[in-house]
Amino acid sequence: MSGVGGGAVAGRGGRRPVVAVIGGGVSGLAAAWELRRRTGSGTRILLLEAYGRLGGKLKTVDFDGGPVDMGAEAFLARREDFTRLIDDLGLSGDLVSPSGARSAFFVDGELTDIPSATVMGVPAEGAAVAGVVSAEACRAVDAERDAEPLPWVPGDDVNVGQLVGARFGREVVDRLVSPLLGGVYSCDADDLGLRATVPQLAEALDGLATAGRPVSLGAAVREVLDARPTPAAGETRPPAFGALRGGYRSLVRALAAGADAEIKLNTAVESIGRYRGGFYLEPVGEVDAVVVATPAPTAAVLLADTVPDAAEILSAVDLASSAVVGMRFDDAFLPDRSGVLIGTSGPTAAKAFTFSSRKWPHLGERGGDLVRASFGSFGDDSLVEAPDDDLLGYALRDLRTVLGPCPDPAEIFVQRWWGGLPRYGVGHAELTGIARAAVDAVPGIALAGSFLDGVGVPACAVSGREAARSIAAEL
Repeated sequence: MSGVGGGAVAGRGGRRPVVAVIGGGVSGLAAAWELRRRTGSGTRILLLEAYGRLGGKLKTVDFDGGPVDMGAEAFLARREDFTRLIDDLGLSGDLVSPSGARSAFFVDGELTDIPSATVMGVPAEGAAVAGVVSAEACRAVDAERDAEPLPWVPGDDVNVGQLVGARFGREVVDRLVSPLLGGVYSCDADDLGLRATVPQLAEALDGLATAGRPVSLGAAVREVLDARPTPAAGETRPPAFGALRGGYRSLVRALAAGADAEIKLNTAVESIGRYRGGFYLEPVGEVDAVVVATPAPTAAVLLADTVPDAAEILSAVDLASSAVVGMRFDDAFLPDRSGVLIGTSGPTAAKAFTFSSRKWPHLGERGGDLVRASFGSFGDDSLVEAPDDDLLGYALRDLRTVLGPCPDPAEIFVQRWWGGLPRYGVGHAELTGIARAAVDAVPGIALAGSFLDGVGVPACAVSGREAARSIAAEL
């Protein structure tokens, strides 16, 4: 079959086609699994991972009592494409839902419910966030609709922190928006672009401008909130998130088993070059097609010779690092909260705590308590670089600042995620779209990863499967 670029990819010399998947994270694993699903035994699949284990930023650790995820721990349950994948892998019986306990902000020494009537912390009215920000900040939110309209052209992109700060004031950014966005992207609002991180708000601003209505941030938030489905009387809204009882380790193992690939750990591919109608991977050898499922800077190096335009764009994607301190306590003491968001401008070194044993009933059933403390944000790796003992000290000190006296943990685990997440800056979606189009124009190469369509596990898995479909169609 003819590929996107007009060429056909096939094995040479009568042998089976060889497809290399570079990167053994969830994007690469999903790509290898989908390739096997679409090509059967007719393709030799190489899964090449630079480090000594599969899973990338997914890591499940065995604490006394059972496994706990020290990387990503949950996924958006509304992603039906991902839940279908879970079912196809035979893992649907392993799905679990959260308890429903609410998360909190830590505000002026108190735990305060995270307001629900916002869009990633951006409110439509001051009353919606009155428990988190000052009366002055609430008045600024309410006055914004009567201010000079926002000059907005459909398709515009702006810095989230600068937009919200200019329209509502810095207090709203620091106390609401940055803690929420930081929990997803390990970046403050000032480091993120609106269209890639809060796309529904960008689309609402587009809609106001297209309709010729005055464009204000509050009006755009109201448009998004009004579009949310409202449960009927007595109807229970389904959980927003899901997880796997055995941790993401079960997903990694199931994808690897289904891919039936030749897995080569500690194998760092240094370059991709054209060779005899296919490609040559240094130091692996000759292949017919390649899925590049690595972080953006690595992808840029690999694509430098074959797709230089894409490589130039991807080389400019920054990465954010973080650290997680997991703590198991023999005795239960946590409040009925799923966690606490603090942000980098708060009074603690930790930017957030996840009360895992309160958030997930299957973890709470083990007895005692499990807590994850999160550190680090884009542009400041000082906490990520701190020694383990220092990080544990910060975690316990900050936990006691938030909750008061609490016991020492019986078990700890420190996990650092160097370059764990791409920074979705202004123009990110447009630029990565150009890079992907450039790669798609070259038969035999496809791109996958967290820098494309979202940093969540479902988005990464979908990007890998889409890349595999593209390659399979050319074989």
